[in-house]
Amino acid sequence: MKLPALFATALLACTVAQADDYEAREFTGPEGKLPYRLLKPLHFDATKKYPMVLLLHGSGERGDDNKAQLKWGGDVFTPADVREKYPAFVLVPQCPQNKKWVEMDWGGPSGTAPADPGPTQKLLLGMLDSIEKEFPIDPDRRYITGLSMGGYGTWDLITRYPDRWAAAAPICGGGDKTKAALAKPVPVWAFHGDADTTVMLVRTTDMVAGLKAAGGNAAMTIYAGVGHNSWSSAFKEPNFLPWIFAQQRGQPAKMELASSPYTALAMPPENVFAGSGPLQMAEWFKKLWMQRRVEFKNNSTRDHGAVVFLGDSITQGWGSLSKDFPNLKVANRGISGDTSRGVRYRLREDVLDLNPRAVSLLIGTNDLALGGQPEQVLENVKAIIAELQKQNSAVPIVINRVMPRGPQPGLFPDKIQKLNAMFDDLVKRDSRLTLCDSWSIFDDGKGSCKKEEFPDMLHPNPAGYAKWQAALNAAFAKLKL
Repeated sequence: MKLPALFATALLACTVAQADDYEAREFTGPEGKLPYRLLKPLHFDATKKYPMVLLLHGSGERGDDNKAQLKWGGDVFTPADVREKYPAFVLVPQCPQNKKWVEMDWGGPSGTAPADPGPTQKLLLGMLDSIEKEFPIDPDRRYITGLSMGGYGTWDLITRYPDRWAAAAPICGGGDKTKAALAKPVPVWAFHGDADTTVMLVRTTDMVAGLKAAGGNAAMTIYAGVGHNSWSSAFKEPNFLPWIFAQQRGQPAKMELASSPYTALAMPPENVFAGSGPLQMAEWFKKLWMQRRVEFKNNSTRDHGAVVFLGDSITQGWGSLSKDFPNLKVANRGISGDTSRGVRYRLREDVLDLNPRAVSLLIGTNDLALGGQPEQVLENVKAIIAELQKQNSAVPIVINRVMPRGPQPGLFPDKIQKLNAMFDDLVKRDSRLTLCDSWSIFDDGKGSCKKEEFPDMLHPNPAGYAKWQAALNAAFAKLKL
């Protein structure tokens, strides 16, 4: 199981630290041995009772090294502020190779829970019993969460032993929908990506529907365009821990907390977008849109007051942005494949909420490639400018001319040149706008870019970015940034 690159580095870097926080242990029962990790409450007091969280990993972390199971989700509970606010025992067992938390089929639109869940679940229950004998666990505050294979384990355990759990948060898993009603006493907040091809979305929706039909408390967060790795979003939910630790067995569930600010960042239906012109609607784009916008939100405090670079893949691909503008605080808000309507829609959360020091906008090439007209791009750009100036009438805005790209008769360069002429006129009419001539510096004299600067005839290489950097530096100097 792999996270997108934008999440993987940070999480993998945490693994060693997690291993230090979690005590390595092993439970032995009639069925064999079960390695597990235990995180104890900060400032542990043996006279008090504490909540207990069981975290079940996915199939990729099976084994016997007693470490791999911390890869996803273990770091949710280790930050000092979390441990201060939510002192709890956290148990992270490791399933043996070729075994499952419940021996049932993962594939297809439905599955049947076996009468015997298998030896690993029996070991798991034995481990839980041993922990409760050793430590002061509050029986009214036992919580369970798990991802993928662990999501299946979560659903199975709350249907088999509903009186044991105060809350459950299954992620991209599934269960036996004919038994969903059995989990009625357990408040559930479930998560899944609608582009998941490993575990079908219906495996979660059926379980949630069954719970609700039985009168249970269930909420579901579906991430638009996200595949199997929906845990990367679920574990970052601001309400994930507050919701879990607010639950107590046998008391009314605080389901109002089971809401996700990230779902508002997913790509909505086309009719929700203001303006006119084309939109990218492919599944790859919806997934990227969600990933990038969640990343933007997570970095919003860090990026407050930055010079925002706003656009599509040409902006997103500027990986050396901070290095190239060392004297400026910069924020990259490019999304590959985006159009002017897309930028217009996401302007509030991605840009305005940062209270930007300045904005550099490059957009339009995807509009034209998707059949849009220069007039449509212009109207969307005008709307973007109006919103920026409504918030701050003095905010410096740099309008970048659309860069040349590989020739396509009747489309490029004709429509790009027409759009750029409109941008030129727009800047002349508003003294608060600054033009960056990111066309002429790349034009090969025939309205196309050069292979040595745009290897794929669309995106600049380091040499191309260096030219753009120089042109922007001139614009920024004029603005005294």
